[in-house]
Amino acid sequence: MDYLIRFSFLFLTLCSFSFYAFSNQLDRVAVIVNDGVVLESDIQLKVREYKKNAALEGQSIPGDEALRETVVEQLILDELQLQIADRVGIKISDEELNLTLKTLAQQNNLSLEDFISFVENQGDSYAQLREDVRKGLKIQRVQRGRIQNKISITQEEVDNFLQTEEAQNQLTPELKVQQVLIRRDSKNDVSAVHKEILLGLSNGINFKEFVTKYSEDNNDGDLGWRKITGFPELFKNPIKGLKIGSISDPIQSGAGNHILFLEDKRGPTVTFEKQWNVRHILLIPNRIRPESASEKLITEIRERIINGESFESLATEYSDDPGSKQEGGNLGWAGEGVYAEQFEMMMKKANINSVTQPFVTQFGWHILEVLGTRVEDKTEQRIEDQAFQYLYGRKFDEELESDLQELRAESFVEIKEFD
Repeated sequence: MDYLIRFSFLFLTLCSFSFYAFSNQLDRVAVIVNDGVVLESDIQLKVREYKKNAALEGQSIPGDEALRETVVEQLILDELQLQIADRVGIKISDEELNLTLKTLAQQNNLSLEDFISFVENQGDSYAQLREDVRKGLKIQRVQRGRIQNKISITQEEVDNFLQTEEAQNQLTPELKVQQVLIRRDSKNDVSAVHKEILLGLSNGINFKEFVTKYSEDNNDGDLGWRKITGFPELFKNPIKGLKIGSISDPIQSGAGNHILFLEDKRGPTVTFEKQWNVRHILLIPNRIRPESASEKLITEIRERIINGESFESLATEYSDDPGSKQEGGNLGWAGEGVYAEQFEMMMKKANINSVTQPFVTQFGWHILEVLGTRVEDKTEQRIEDQAFQYLYGRKFDEELESDLQELRAESFVEIKEFD
């Protein structure tokens, strides 16, 4: 029994010693980077992570020497940027880190608890993941600070990019277009047909009725779903000018005259926004007219409007909003997220052409009237925003690569050679 105890103790001691020796070997300084270091254990960890991720994604893995060189260079750049973060005092709070990890979990359709379990079931350390994410956030902040002021994108650059086939294939939506084709030898007068269709659409008649009545093509007027690049060159500019439910002027081709109708559009950039046309009167409390007096006056103004006085005239006379005062209180068309929360809430529940009861926001006392609502197609604006983001990302990557090369060249780096 004593022999077994002594043997077990010796075995555990040897194992501990072996692990300690192995850890020390891995924790040798592999690279000196300015006044910091990269440890051999850091390199080995990243090499294992690379191989594991490549295997999961079915990617080829470079040879050990090439892979090590790639990993070492990346760790050098990370260390240089983390040193900058420390010098300028960049900190990542636990709150920001937790929010980032929660977002990462949600992107994988997991709760944070399930995400932690998933990471650990894969044989990885959640604590190490937290530290890697913290470092990544620091590096992102350093990069933004060094790069974003170097980037300038003009409207001309955006417009030119939007004309490229790359942008039109990536960003433009699919369009569902119908046509009425009046052939060259047709007895129908294309101008008369065009006027009839315009009038009919304004009266709620379905475009299909005009296709059935007049179109002389072989596809029942249906051109199908296509991106703008898929239409004949002759059709592209007229289609770009169409809103859903509108028709083009007649387009002459070898086949005859085409009247195009944009029925619908689809795709990730397709965006519609409900908008309200609103006018209001604002009274801002002050020392001469305090809160209670302002509330009383706005109530009296509302009564005068209800009794037939002009909203515009009273807004011009009383409103404290300099932006809309001379417009009779009219704020024009706007969508959600533009006005103060209480104002938007009253705007949404108000009946059209009905003056609301007085209500208060952080600006003062209001009454408002919704003059109309509409749904506005914001797809072109969304496409332009996406184009700007694409160009910004491309320029950011170019500037970042140049900046990192300069940073690497200006730094002291010594890569240790091991036997």
